[in-house]
Amino acid sequence: MFVLETIEDLVRVLPASFKYSQFKALEDELNKKYSNKVLHNVGLCLRVYDIESATDPIIHACQDGSYQCKGQVLLGQVKDCDAVKGVRVSLKFFDDIYIPPQYLMDGTVL
Repeated sequence: MFVLETIEDLVRVLPASFKYSQFKALEDELNKKYSNKVLHNVGLCLRVYDIESATDPIIHACQDGSYQCKGQVLLGQVKDCDAVKGVRVSLKFFDDIYIPPQYLMDGTVL
């Protein structure tokens, strides 16, 4: 005999799962969390049957983002160079990155 139980939960979805639809990614994470686990007053959970609702995703600051390491080399194209503003660089995914003159290597001539 099987019983359907409704559970409300917050689930963290890693960026690697962003390529799937929202409900597919949520279902996978919920199955990882609850499948083959015993819940108090519920019993053994087999799998997620259905997702009734999901709110808008929230991305918290400093969580699951892309971070450059100190000393990491990024390849870009110089778009503009000015002695006051510094260097404007394009990284294809960002087109308006400004590097002020004080952050350029010593001896750089603009």
